[in-house]
Amino acid sequence: MSAAAFAPAAVTLYRLLPMTEPVRSLDDLTPGQGWDLGTLSLPLEDVIAFASRFDPQYFHLDPEAARESLFGELVVSGLHTLSAVFGHVMHSGLIAGISIGGNQIDSKWPAPLRPGEEIAVRVEVQEVRPSRSGRPLGIAKLRYTAKRLADGVVVLDAVGTHFLRR
Repeated sequence: MSAAAFAPAAVTLYRLLPMTEPVRSLDDLTPGQGWDLGTLSLPLEDVIAFASRFDPQYFHLDPEAARESLFGELVVSGLHTLSAVFGHVMHSGLIAGISIGGNQIDSKWPAPLRPGEEIAVRVEVQEVRPSRSGRPLGIAKLRYTAKRLADGVVVLDAVGTHFLRR
């Protein structure tokens, strides 16, 4: 399959805030630290393209049929919201230079996100643990929150377990 098959139908609109410095080591993190990383929005075309491939439920695909759903309108897939927020964090450069993987993301979607709505992204350090194996890495649990700018309502609350370099 060509790379073009994976391209979004539209461009997700990322608005990153300037950062002072990216995190250089797991050792630079402490519980309670947080960063506001700017905003993003997901255009309707992008929402439908993502849902067609990865979450093909009618309330993510068809505005008319979505009127009969629990939401009463077409909404963004929670999986799309999570992916976009994670992508936003990585594009910010905050941990991109020290990230070597992860093994878990616990996610909640307390309210729906509609196509085109702008959301603010924040990351907070929940926990930091150096590796017990003596390897130059450790584990950080980071909380990702996304809030609608229009009303401040949280649309994503997720905690990811990351393996980060020391």
